Parts: sequence; C-alpha cells; structure tokens
Amino acid sequence: MEDKKNFKILCIDGGGIKGLYSAQVLAKFEESFNTRLSDHFDLICGTSTGGIIALAASAKIPMVDVVKFYEEHGPNIFASKWKIFAKLGNNILAFKQALFTSKYSQKPLRNALVSVFGNKTIKESWNLLCIPAYNLSNAKPRIFKRDYDTLDQDGNKTYVDVALATAAAPTYLPIKEIENLDYVDGGLFANNPVVVGLTEYLYKWANRGMFDGVDILSISSCEKSLGWSPKGRRLSFLKWSDYLFDCYSHGQALSDEFFIQQLINSDSLKFKLNVVRVANNPLSGQQEKYVSMDNASKHSIKVLNQIGKATGALYKEKGEVKAFFKTKKTINPEDYGKQ
Repeated sequence: MEDKKNFKILCIDGGGIKGLYSAQVLAKFEESFNTRLSDHFDLICGTSTGGIIALAASAKIPMVDVVKFYEEHGPNIFASKWKIFAKLGNNILAFKQALFTSKYSQKPLRNALVSVFGNKTIKESWNLLCIPAYNLSNAKPRIFKRDYDTLDQDGNKTYVDVALATAAAPTYLPIKEIENLDYVDGGLFANNPVVVGLTEYLYKWANRGMFDGVDILSISSCEKSLGWSPKGRRLSFLKWSDYLFDCYSHGQALSDEFFIQQLINSDSLKFKLNVVRVANNPLSGQQEKYVSMDNASKHSIKVLNQIGKATGALYKEKGEVKAFFKTKKTINPEDYGKQ
C-alpha cells in the first residue's frame, strides 16, 4: 500500500461514551507512530461521538487530550440524579425518556465542546471532513463537510454546532437547530460512516486521475455481542430501552461492512479498495455489564480505557495498520479553494 498514491480515509463509529474506547485506540496509534492523525488522512469521517473525535483529529488535537475529554466530561454529560438509585433510578430515567423529554440535557455537552473547540469553524479544519447528521426538517440525511471546490455550505458553521448535531441521539439528547433546520444523530443512517467516506471519494476525487485506490481505516465503537433472548415477544419501548439503539447502530455498521466487502470482492470497481476494520476482542460477561452508550460511571470509564488500550496495542503491531502511517496525506484542503 505504501508504494502507491492512495486516497486515505479515517472513519470512526458512533457510540456515546464508548467514544472513549475509540479515542484510546487512536491515542495509542499516535503515540506508537509519533504523529498526529491529521497528517496521514485526506478525509476524516465520524458519526455521533465518532464525529466529535473526527472533528478533534481535524483540528490536530492530540488523541490523548480527547481521551481526557471523555474521562473528565463524560460523567457530567451523562449525569442524572436518578442514577444514584441504581436499577430503580434507571427505570425512572427510561420512563422519562419514553414519555416526557430527552434523557439528558444538551448544556453539559455544549459546555464541554466549547472548552475544547471554542469558536473554531469548519473552514479551519486541516482535513476534508464528512460528519453525518439527519435533517428532521426535510427528512433527509445531511453530511457536514469542509468547504472546497464548489462546496460552500458549511465553512462558517462552528465545530460545536456540528458536533451537537451529529451527536443528538433521539431521546438521549435534544434536537440541535442550525440555521432554522433541526438535526439529530447521524447514526440513524450512518453509525459506521465508511460508505459515506467512500461515496465522497467517488463524488469528488475518483475522476481526477490523482489516485490509484482508496485505503480506509475504520474504527469501531466498543462492540458488544448483543445477542438477546427476550422473555416476551410484544415488547414496549420501555422494555426495549437502550437495547433498541444498540441494535440499529450495530446492525447498520454490520450492513455497511457487508456491502463494502462485496465491493472489494467484486470486479466492478475501477480502483483498488482496501478497508481495515479495528475492533475489540469479544468482551467478557463482566465487561459487558459496564459498557453502554451512556454508562459513564467510574468503573465503566476504567473498563473502556482498558479495552481501548488493549485494542490499540494489538492493532498497532499489524502491518495493515502501520501502512497508514508510513505516508502523509495527499490532499490539503486549502489547495482546493471554491471554484
């Protein structure tokens, strides 16, 4: 791979507080290869919590600092006074989430994002960007991008607003309004944004004759087995609870992996497509108890850190991962101004 000039894409899945795991994996890569992610990827894609990490990477914020962001702010972002009552408190939160209002306030997340990004705008990104969200106002997917060539919609939007839009998981966090349009979590259609990244290449770069192929490094959220045998068949929203969101995000990610693999194995592509998926080893039953999209307890933070470090240490030794960091990116967005 290092002998060819390929378009390189970094994709990061969504998953709430499990973004700590993803950030820890990427922090291990930056440490091991003594670099910043921004220097090696032409395009960075991320959905929901993965969108926050993608934005940080595009701003050349070290991943060790992103790890600290989750450690320090995660417990406050996913805080509720009801959680002190354990199972009873979680049932009350689920009842509130199902019938009355979002499970959490947007304010702690906004304040945390402002502390990191300030007033930085998307046009200041060091990389091409694709950050998925879902536009409720017109019922269409929306990809926030760094402006270049004829793209001119998002340059003046702030990192904070785009992060709040992509991470606005329905019933967990409030809807985010930007320029009189309402947005929710991009995980509704692209929790794993690998197809989004590949489509951007096909849309804007495939016909320029600049590249021999596409290399994608895809970072999973901390994956659980998600096998389940419910006692009943006619389950209410309350009984589905968090498992419903795990199912649709995990199912979408697996679906995209399947379609990408079919493309790789087919003869229809006119270029070489290489996708490296970084995923954790199967969790133990004890670990699974502490891993969910909004469990930011002290022990959950510890478990996610442990799994992220172990996964990063495992994959940094693989030649297919090392190859991404042997060459620099080709595209500097500022060289491709609006036409």
